[in-house]
Amino acid sequence: MKGLFSKKAGLGLALASVMLFSTACSEESGTDEKDSKENPKIDIVVNNYGRTFPSGMDENENPYLDFIEENTGIDVSVQVPPAEGYMERLNVLMASDDLPDLIYSPDANWFVNYVNQQALTPLTDLVDKHGKNLKKLIPEEAWDAVTVDGEIYAIPHILQEKGSEIMYVRQDWLDELGLEKPETLDEYVNVLREFKAKKDNTGLIMTDTLGRISPFLGAFGIQRSQWVERDGKLVYSSTTPEMKEALAFLADMYKEGLLDKEFPSNSLSVLGEKVANDRAGLFTAAWWDPRGPILTNQQNNPDAKWTSLEYPVGPNGDSGTAGSALVRGYNAVPVTSDNAEAVVKYLDFIVSDGFRDIFLGFEDDVWSMKDGVASTDFEKHNEHLYRQMYVTVEPLDPETTKIRLDSLGLEFGLYDNVTKIGEHAMHTEYQGPPTRASGQYGGQLKTMEDEVFSNIIAGNEPIDAFDKFVERWNKEGGQEWTDEVNEWYKNK
Repeated sequence: MKGLFSKKAGLGLALASVMLFSTACSEESGTDEKDSKENPKIDIVVNNYGRTFPSGMDENENPYLDFIEENTGIDVSVQVPPAEGYMERLNVLMASDDLPDLIYSPDANWFVNYVNQQALTPLTDLVDKHGKNLKKLIPEEAWDAVTVDGEIYAIPHILQEKGSEIMYVRQDWLDELGLEKPETLDEYVNVLREFKAKKDNTGLIMTDTLGRISPFLGAFGIQRSQWVERDGKLVYSSTTPEMKEALAFLADMYKEGLLDKEFPSNSLSVLGEKVANDRAGLFTAAWWDPRGPILTNQQNNPDAKWTSLEYPVGPNGDSGTAGSALVRGYNAVPVTSDNAEAVVKYLDFIVSDGFRDIFLGFEDDVWSMKDGVASTDFEKHNEHLYRQMYVTVEPLDPETTKIRLDSLGLEFGLYDNVTKIGEHAMHTEYQGPPTRASGQYGGQLKTMEDEVFSNIIAGNEPIDAFDKFVERWNKEGGQEWTDEVNEWYKNK
């Protein structure tokens, strides 16, 4: 009996110990889960675009990340791959066994590729529950661009400015030659002829990727790489008769010597050098160029005076400039993450209460407002410019945009430039997510387009080469892409 009793007593004690241990573990586990939910940790991968940090700081140790963590209660661990080769590093990362909770990608094809591989977490329910500011402050069209088969697969990063290109001319050259500001395409050509004959310059500058020509395409009612409506269907703008007309015009300008003969080797930096060194009298500027090559030119030559122009009006009354894509980047959560909710909460703070401080810098430190005018401490602005790597979502916020641009110097007219561009920007009719065919064929079709268009403009191929380009474009994936785009257009 004693032995039996002893066994039962021992068993009871053992069970009691197990139950006590289990309860303790359960309570500890519950505490861990509660702490994990109340004080979540997320790993994020963002692009710092090569910006530097002040001494003693890095992507994980700085006052702006402290500000984010203090206001969200989220412990954020930041990875910053090198800016050069950033997309290649993202692809390597996606193939690894150690994925973060948030990846920021500026590439639409990357986004659609990993959606198709079912590698990204659907976020619709989480955005509905925890992203009220994201839903309120980001335009609906941007959400359309990240929604596939009814599910949101990324938080979109929108571009505030609706375009980038605006015309500038040397006003002192116009005055010296007794010329009026050009308005029509013919008047633009006449000014370029006068500048060629009487001033030492390269003619109209464009870049090797056919950049900085969108106002001249706009004069023919078209832009590159957009989807435009024709007879109830969407067609690719670069394959239209209007584009052929525009290319013929540019080829004639090149032949006459009015277009920079060196354009096939012009990088953006080379373009800037030519503007800065009195080699250009009329060019398509970016809205920020008054603080860039135009300012450098005026510093090099105090007599240089630049002014913006209206966009050239073409033979049929058309004018305009290329509109930027609304979505500039994608905040995606890999399916391996258990912290999608915390990611959405983190981004919800960035887009709302945290936005102005992170985007502009801390008020009364980096910038300040006096008598209704914002001014920037450029030393501190540049020192802490790294802060903008955390801005992977933005609200549509014209007020903050104006503060930012005015604070850089009212004399540059940057906000006026952005406003003018917005009033004349020509946008694509397709606002859906990247399609499968765009991811599969888009890169090679763009390369073909650049090559053929450059050769036509430079006179290496006749204008009829455009018709062969259209045939090839359709055969080599373009028709499939067109079909997918029109399926969206039909059902939108």
